[in-house]
Amino acid sequence: MRRRWTRWGWAIAATIAAGCLPTAPRYNPFKVTEPEIRQKVKRVALFPVGLPTDLDDPEPVKAKFEALIEAKLKEGGFVPVPSQELDAVWKRMKEQLGGFFDPITGKRDEAKFKTAREHALRELQAKTKADAVLYPSIQFIKVNFFSNQATWHGTSESLLTGGFWGNFLTGQRSGTTTALSLYVTVEDINGVDMYVNVGGIQLAYKLSGSTFVAVPRPELFVDEQRNQAAVNAALNPFIGKVDLPKPAGPPSERDN
Repeated sequence: MRRRWTRWGWAIAATIAAGCLPTAPRYNPFKVTEPEIRQKVKRVALFPVGLPTDLDDPEPVKAKFEALIEAKLKEGGFVPVPSQELDAVWKRMKEQLGGFFDPITGKRDEAKFKTAREHALRELQAKTKADAVLYPSIQFIKVNFFSNQATWHGTSESLLTGGFWGNFLTGQRSGTTTALSLYVTVEDINGVDMYVNVGGIQLAYKLSGSTFVAVPRPELFVDEQRNQAAVNAALNPFIGKVDLPKPAGPPSERDN
């Protein structure tokens, strides 16, 4: 059983390698053919945007990215079903079953989880006529940088924090830092992967001289052009546009 639920519900399968080489093969996000998606999918239910658990004030970020994703789906001719629909169904199923984790071992009851998931999807389809479910997740990832410039998941950004002397003392550095990316998985109503992709958002840590410093929370997710570009990179292929991010390979499963 694939594990797709966070403490809010299903989570996105994570971890696409970042900082790929220019000669890396072009990643194909489609797990089924594009014509098959167009034939089978009209209404796409959204799950609430997953965020790192230590992110302050997450609700405005969730709302911002959900609105961007809904607009992108509409641009492609799809009908988005707001995340409140699926979230409410899943929470009700979870309450009815008394949760999924053994209070003694802390392990998840996979049989109970699978049953709840199947019932939730059936109820969602009956209520909203959804053909597929889109799971978005914003995650911290490690990215490589060269000469103070990081390039990952269809975007790039300088590590320099500004100020003449700070930048002068930094010099030309290369290494690894932390960034934020938007991951999306689209499954059909039976839970089969149809599309998996990612778009880079922004750096979470930059350089001040020779020291890495965290980008202050008020400066995260405020650049609307970057937010839109991340959604474009992740979903433009799905709606029939051609620009693709170039991760080194497809996302791999990670337990949550």
